[in-house]
Amino acid sequence: MKFAGREVWRRYASHSVQNITPQRPREAYVSILHSSETYVCGAIALAQSIIQTNSTKDLVLLADDSISRKSLQGLRAAGWKVKHIDRIRSPYARKDAYNEWNYSKLRVWELTNYDKIIFIDADLIVLKNMDGFFVYPQLSAIGNDKFLFNSGVMLVEPSKCTFETLMEKRYRVASYNGGDQGFLNEMFTWWHRWPSKVNHLKISIGDHNKVHDQMIPENIYTIHYLGLKPWMCYMDYDCNWDMLDRHRYASDAAHQRWWQVYKAMPRRLQSYCALSEGRDARIRKWRKRAKGANFPDGHWKIKVKDPRRLHS
Repeated sequence: MKFAGREVWRRYASHSVQNITPQRPREAYVSILHSSETYVCGAIALAQSIIQTNSTKDLVLLADDSISRKSLQGLRAAGWKVKHIDRIRSPYARKDAYNEWNYSKLRVWELTNYDKIIFIDADLIVLKNMDGFFVYPQLSAIGNDKFLFNSGVMLVEPSKCTFETLMEKRYRVASYNGGDQGFLNEMFTWWHRWPSKVNHLKISIGDHNKVHDQMIPENIYTIHYLGLKPWMCYMDYDCNWDMLDRHRYASDAAHQRWWQVYKAMPRRLQSYCALSEGRDARIRKWRKRAKGANFPDGHWKIKVKDPRRLHS
């Protein structure tokens, strides 16, 4: 029996297509810890917040040698798959500046066992399932202003070639803020703008000398905790209220939302958010100064009941 070439092709093609199982995209949420253990508690809360949204994606944490074995145990227990990295210095940052090693974030492009990753800084929590945002292309992020994006939450497509290009150009391409965000904005001038609800910045707009208590907008996916972080304060109130120049970052509503994630954690994970002697002393020092200045918001009057406090 003879068949026209076209007919034979159609028969075999149809048979092949019917037996192909579509490959599921490899996707993950990724965060990073480097240079100190200050954000270990934040990373644990971030993982738990993602899990609480019933996400089906992997959780991958990049960590350098500054993270202790004990902390790594807690991070793994929180849900992270930990990958060791060597940190990368920011060429345009001052020595010992907060952003000196922020170029370590470029390591996310080395995660080539994933097709796409959504990077999230460790000072955020996730409030709603974000798995649907993996459909977007590289580089997707929210705008810091009309032209620049915020690198605290961004979709990346890992690539060895892209990583090598970024490493090669990091000394020749300047960063407006000395850190990864300035550099990435120069490297990815064409980017996809996500709505601000994907990376809600905890900041008040207006006269910062007046009392603000920013309420949480509806339908946001994350809260990005600018200023002093919740785990660096008492549970009872946002200690950004204790410093006049940080009032713009203060919000009791957002603060309490972070602590909801904390309280839903297993007790063994909560222990990683304990206050150190130094942190407790700093909180008490600034509470005393706020009282002396008689700040009108009155947070310094609150009788603290946080069981983490080390002094009554």
